[in-house]
Amino acid sequence: MARRPIAAAYLQSIPEAMESLVPVRLFENLRVHGNTWWTPKQLLLASALMSWREEKLLTSRFETVRELLANMLNAQSIPASYTGYAEALARWMPRLLTPLVAHFQREVRRLAGERWKTSGWVVFAADGSRFEAPRTQANETVLKCAGKLKTAPQVFQTALMHLGTNALWDFRLGPGTASERRHLEDMARSLPPQSLVVADAGLIGYELCVRLMNSGVSFLLRVGGNVTLLAEHWGTKIIRGGQIVWLWPFQVRTLPPLPLRLIALKKRNRTVYLVTNVLDPERLTRKQAGLIYQQRWRIEILFRSLKQTWERSRWRSRVPRTVLAEQISTLLGFWIQQLLSYREFVKSTTDVRLWSPARALNSTRRMLRRALQGTFQVSHWLEDIGTAIRDRYVRRRSKHSRTWPRQKHDPPISPPRLRTLTARLGNQGRRQLAAQNTE
Repeated sequence: MARRPIAAAYLQSIPEAMESLVPVRLFENLRVHGNTWWTPKQLLLASALMSWREEKLLTSRFETVRELLANMLNAQSIPASYTGYAEALARWMPRLLTPLVAHFQREVRRLAGERWKTSGWVVFAADGSRFEAPRTQANETVLKCAGKLKTAPQVFQTALMHLGTNALWDFRLGPGTASERRHLEDMARSLPPQSLVVADAGLIGYELCVRLMNSGVSFLLRVGGNVTLLAEHWGTKIIRGGQIVWLWPFQVRTLPPLPLRLIALKKRNRTVYLVTNVLDPERLTRKQAGLIYQQRWRIEILFRSLKQTWERSRWRSRVPRTVLAEQISTLLGFWIQQLLSYREFVKSTTDVRLWSPARALNSTRRMLRRALQGTFQVSHWLEDIGTAIRDRYVRRRSKHSRTWPRQKHDPPISPPRLRTLTARLGNQGRRQLAAQNTE
């Protein structure tokens, strides 16, 4: 079949940009079998293109990507089997992930500049979300069905976002029944010094808080009605700088209590309660805590971009190992496009937090379509994604949307249960804390 005309020179901007971001030396220690075409560099480029294309069927998407690769890499023949590509993706992606994540984290640190710290802290937002997979027997057995009745097999993803730049920092994947607390504990071990993790009410727990502190990580977590906090004296309201409380569930009374600072913030017509292990109000003031928690919602934009803008709320692979590989490659494709855009933003002294995932993706897809049609354009791909800035309008009235039949109306989070500490329990807790401090 005759190949359609493609602007090959125009397409070279993508592998050149990839080479500048991900140097070949990064994969020097990875051994590749001699008769395989899919080297790490080629596989990463192919997976990035697969994540950027809009075709619904994976086989159709791969046919287009294969045609693009033939012109980008000047290869005589590109493997025509999508099955072979999927097997290579499942085999190599877990091995490529560790060096790539470490390299991309260094790049985020470099691009952040003076935005690396917020109020003296390196702040990360944490959250989790589920992505659906095809309802095959293999997926149901391995990935599990979590949540509501008759739910499809799912992949649970927990992510960390650097709030100074809104850049993806790290992620973990697991079956639909996986725990985002365990994911966060694992990611916390490699966080930089002076890190502060901010998260919503779903992540609070005694065991998680202890393990974060053991990893040298501070936290600012919202608490709700599923948490009981103990204090010696409760007044009519929590003091402005925050009040010292104990997180000490009944099930762990043989362990020392966990002293935290409870902060109450007024938000419209309700009160938001936060706890932190930063007990000194001078290191993290009430105002700083409020501003940091207010920025936490940006990680919701990350998941919305992946599910809605990139149309990846449901994966297409029918086998668990390729489902996970598909999700990893999509996240890396998102991260690559984000970092390449940030590089252009830094050159033009544009605030990287203004990056628009939708406009960057539209620019990339438009360029690939024009290349397939043989249509040239004057501008360069990096120049296009370097101007992908979100709308900067100022909302003049409250946001209102129609009430749709399937729209969820979750009740607001109730306040935490505040209990007065009895003399016996207080003495027991102080003895255990003293014994812990002398060890």
